Amino acid sequence: MRLVIATALLIGACGNKTDSGAGSAAPPPAPTTCPAGSVIKDNACVAVVTPEKVLAVATQKSRLDDLAGVLDKLDTLAAPIDLLNGFRKTPQYTSLKAHVPKLDTVDTVVATLADGVAQLRQFKGSLAEASTRLGNLGGELDKMLKDTGAAKQLADVRAKVSSEIRGAIEPLAAQVEATITKAITPIEAQLSDTADMVIGACAMAKLSGGGDDLKALCAQAKDVFGKATAYLTDLKAKPAALFDDVSKQLETQLDQLIDTETKSVIDTAQAKVDAALRLPPAATGSAAQKP
Repeated sequence: MRLVIATALLIGACGNKTDSGAGSAAPPPAPTTCPAGSVIKDNACVAVVTPEKVLAVATQKSRLDDLAGVLDKLDTLAAPIDLLNGFRKTPQYTSLKAHVPKLDTVDTVVATLADGVAQLRQFKGSLAEASTRLGNLGGELDKMLKDTGAAKQLADVRAKVSSEIRGAIEPLAAQVEATITKAITPIEAQLSDTADMVIGACAMAKLSGGGDDLKALCAQAKDVFGKATAYLTDLKAKPAALFDDVSKQLETQLDQLIDTETKSVIDTAQAKVDAALRLPPAATGSAAQKP
């Protein structure tokens, strides 16, 4: 009887030792290297960078550069300012104001156009800054796609990518919002009425003979305002549309490389741009002076 009990206890002890050893097995160590384009997540290599993602970043950078190229032609939109300034300096300007009362608003119009063009130049600078950020990001991702060295942690790569995205998106969104409210909307509200006013004044001056300087300016007026209007028509929807698409493409293509905070920043920025698009045009001329 004693032999049976001793044998049972021995078998039980061996069984408990085996169970305890299985339960305390350590997880496998994290890899020290990963394939190119992969990072470590939960002690395993996970692919996060692909040629398609690198191309997506390069494509959005190129789109920013393309819009900056459109803004290289801002002199077309600034040309009415020079014409109006020349118009005010002619000897006939004072007498024309007596027959065309709306000419009293020329000073305001010139200021509005000048402020708008200045804002568009700032916007062009912000496009260049965002393009540089995306260029840097694209370079880092391309390096990861080719690098077979020591493995990086996903959290570290995500933090770096998110920082570059925020650095590109936040200032760009602010400039898009300012461009809509301080440039495109007020310039659009002034341009057509101002063209009609100047052309009307030129017709009046022609009847009274005018002077050589005034005749030269009037000969240019229709062309100058026509080109400026066409330029603005082509430009006006592009900043908001570009921001909307670039931010969405980056967020979609780089999804797991962008942290929650950065996604929230993109959503907030997009909401501000959308709100700027919904604002009514600012009052101009005599309407702007009413209490």
